[in-house]
Amino acid sequence: MTRPGTQQAQAMNLLDRSITLPGFRAVQLRGLGALASRLYAYLSGFLAVFLMAAYVSPAEFGEYSIYQSVLEAALVVGTLGSSLLFSREAGSVPPGVRRGDVLRTLAIGIPLATLLIVLILKVQHLPVAGAPFVLMVSTLAVFSFISLRLSYSRGLGYAGLLNLETGIRSSTLVLGIAALIVLGFELGAWQLLLINLLAFLIVGAASMRTGWAAGPPRGRPALRLQSQGGATVYSLLMFLLRKSDLLVVAFFMPLGYVGAFKVAFLLAEAPSQFVQAFLYTKTRAMLGAEAGKLDASTLQLAKQSFLLGCVLFAGLAALITVAAPLLKVGHEALEIFLCIAPYFLLRTYTIHHEMLLALKSPVAALGGWALLEVALRLASYGVVVSVFPGKPHYVFFIAFFTDFLLYEVRMRALFGFYPIVRLVRGSFERAS
Repeated sequence: MTRPGTQQAQAMNLLDRSITLPGFRAVQLRGLGALASRLYAYLSGFLAVFLMAAYVSPAEFGEYSIYQSVLEAALVVGTLGSSLLFSREAGSVPPGVRRGDVLRTLAIGIPLATLLIVLILKVQHLPVAGAPFVLMVSTLAVFSFISLRLSYSRGLGYAGLLNLETGIRSSTLVLGIAALIVLGFELGAWQLLLINLLAFLIVGAASMRTGWAAGPPRGRPALRLQSQGGATVYSLLMFLLRKSDLLVVAFFMPLGYVGAFKVAFLLAEAPSQFVQAFLYTKTRAMLGAEAGKLDASTLQLAKQSFLLGCVLFAGLAALITVAAPLLKVGHEALEIFLCIAPYFLLRTYTIHHEMLLALKSPVAALGGWALLEVALRLASYGVVVSVFPGKPHYVFFIAFFTDFLLYEVRMRALFGFYPIVRLVRGSFERAS
């Protein structure tokens, strides 16, 4: 039976079409569009970061990087971790999420997230009062609304704006920085935050356009607060795993290192983000996945994603090698990139498993596994900082092995097989 919204999503999403040429298979434009949008997002993101690294002092660039990471952490609380729930419940019958859920989530989440911002800024010894704080809270409110709306759209099959919004924000940042440079204004953390807020307002306006995104139907809240609480815990744990490394190193490293780490992290993370953009378009298929139907051919996407990651990493290594002399933190960023690249190359394989498990596993089980990953990561930081002071990025050598083992075991627990074993066995069977 077709889930509600399927025909509407296909009619409104231009990337959900295929073309057929004589002698060729149908080419899915949705996947190509997702990769193209992610390419645009990262090219504009690279340009924005390189402009900041070239024209903003290392201290100001490092401070802005901290503000950005704080904002991402606050987003998890501002949405009560419900982005995943909005995607999972978007197409359910009766509707599992309504407009009342948006209002209630933001009414509870924004004040709590504001308190979290205050706490993190105090820990990082950054001022709470002043323009940066006001700009961060304003951006948080807009960011949280956009995130919930785009997550709901993802569950219905709209992935276009979700994949493009990062590029739109980065392009706005590039234009804003270029304008300030041309006009001769000083570039500091609060000026960058102001441009960032403008970028979010532009994306927010785009998300309200019919056909680009969709919102839940009218009605009282349908999500249980208990499930949102569990989702908040899970999302916070995943943030600690995927997004908090910059905040961790900022706690005991100078701001110049923080800026270099951000440049290296952005480049190294890019290939897995390309894969994620494509997998967003497969959300509805993942929601319908069953253990008995996950054969080797289904898992080929993880293998192909890894091969694509190898090609992308080769290009990125050349890019940062050429760009390093032009950046104030370039040489240190290159060293960090080479150390963290193996881990993020593995991510191009495991991100398929992560997204599938997030959509299919009970929220309580997700939280338990995420807690184990966080514990392993924190223990790894403790070891690395003790043995290699001044080199916190060495933690990704340990994470390479722990992540691989954990995701193979988790897939075995939910679907009954180890993906790597099935992929290898399938390769041998085709070869014979």
